[in-house]
Amino acid sequence: MPQILNIESLSSETFGMFGDVIGGDMPGNGVAINQGTTLKFDAQALSLDANGGQAKAYLYRAQGQNLPLSLQVLERHRLGSQTFVPLNGVSFIVVVATSSIDSSAPDLASLRAFWADGRCAVTLHAGTWHHGLIATSDGDFVVIERLASEVDCDTFSLSPAIELRPAQS
Repeated sequence: MPQILNIESLSSETFGMFGDVIGGDMPGNGVAINQGTTLKFDAQALSLDANGGQAKAYLYRAQGQNLPLSLQVLERHRLGSQTFVPLNGVSFIVVVATSSIDSSAPDLASLRAFWADGRCAVTLHAGTWHHGLIATSDGDFVVIERLASEVDCDTFSLSPAIELRPAQS
């Protein structure tokens, strides 16, 4: 298990196994709408309706966190995706991992951290292990996630904790 995790740049390619990147430097192949004043891009499909779930949008008010940061818990939502949309350009760090072979825990060998510059949103695929929201400064996020009567949040304690650090130069 890694004791130190460095933050890397976020791109659709590097993040693809964990989810989707929306916005930022997306290719300019959107469809023109609103008399040509707006480009409409097709964001990836959200997974929110499993077992009677429905889409729900929330406002998350995050407190900025300083690095290095001690990561102690990961969580996952097996039945639904989560989309994090920063407001007012708040940058944030996304810590993610795939599941182990038996799907009971995160595969810590796959653990990665990505820096999102506040110009894009990310959608975590259903089942992706992740750390809670890590904003780099105080700010608001719109979060779209699955709402259902069944609680869908597994947690995993990291012992020992993993230190999150800025990218090495």
